[in-house]
Amino acid sequence: MKRDKTWNVPSAGSSKREDWPSHVFLDEQGRRYPYKKYIDGEWKISCAGLLAAYRRAIMNKDAAIEAKARRIAEENECPWATKEE
Repeated sequence: MKRDKTWNVPSAGSSKREDWPSHVFLDEQGRRYPYKKYIDGEWKISCAGLLAAYRRAIMNKDAAIEAKARRIAEENECPWATKEE
């Protein structure tokens, strides 16, 4: 999912999102910051989802989630996380 560019998820509190498994979220207990897409019967890491979670964590001043999103993105070679700065 390195080249995916769209990220459309149900809003927090929606019944559809509540049915998702906890491993889809960076904050599994709080069910916040989703970063996986359901494709071909599997939940797959989405670089677009990680970027959205990373940006949201920065806005919310959630350093732990910010670092986790960045680490997972780097491990999965997401283009936005591996660019030389």
